[in-house]
Amino acid sequence: MSSTERLHALFAEACLGVDASESFERDLRGYLAKHAVDAEDAAAILASKRRLGLYRRLVRHNIVNVIAAMLERTKARLEHHGAGAFDGSVDAFIAERGPRTPHLRDVPREFLTWAAPRWRDDARLPSWIADHAELELVDFTIGVAPRPAPPPPLVDVAADLPLVFAEPVAIVRLAYAVHALSVNDVAAEPDARASALLVYRDAEHQTRFLDLSPLAAAILERLLAGAPLAQAMVQAAQAEGHALDQAVLDGAARLLADLGERGVLLGARG
Repeated sequence: MSSTERLHALFAEACLGVDASESFERDLRGYLAKHAVDAEDAAAILASKRRLGLYRRLVRHNIVNVIAAMLERTKARLEHHGAGAFDGSVDAFIAERGPRTPHLRDVPREFLTWAAPRWRDDARLPSWIADHAELELVDFTIGVAPRPAPPPPLVDVAADLPLVFAEPVAIVRLAYAVHALSVNDVAAEPDARASALLVYRDAEHQTRFLDLSPLAAAILERLLAGAPLAQAMVQAAQAEGHALDQAVLDGAARLLADLGERGVLLGARG
């Protein structure tokens, strides 16, 4: 391991390790020696003994705050069901894994990917809390996404063409109807109902949810992936066990018209 790599390992443990602050505050010289830090680097750190502790507080403050900001409602509901459940999960994430991304905005996604299966396996927590966090994080991400570039020249919707949708947009599949919960009632419980939601931003840049049928979600997932309209409908109907009959065709037409009125469907790519 190079001297730079050893220094990186030192700062990673010092900032993210559970008991690291106790170790380096008690014996900073010994802590540096344990990490085999070069003499010149060690002398620079020892010359300002408070610096390592300051780095730890700044790094952890940023990690904790960005997760709490993007999952504010999930934190409130977890705190209602068990004091310290959310903060304890964040502390465990930092200690056991820690962020791998260089971008602070991506830390909440890394945290939730780590935390969601643990929350689902914890009988003390609401079985729906991971779904709630997933939707809240998508909601936040869609809401703050930068304004997209103008689309290329478009043509009218046709069966053999891929469609173009206004970005940002996403489909979220959930086991619970957490989107129906009151934002202000942290004690409310969602229905155990499988839900597929189109999450988009309206003309006023407010995030909106559109509750989709399983077939509509299957069609839109394929359209968003770039499949032509007819292909998306055939594949979705097969996947969902539906005959591609007139009722399905009429329903798809109504869905596309609705998405056009909402400003989500822009046209087709010629």
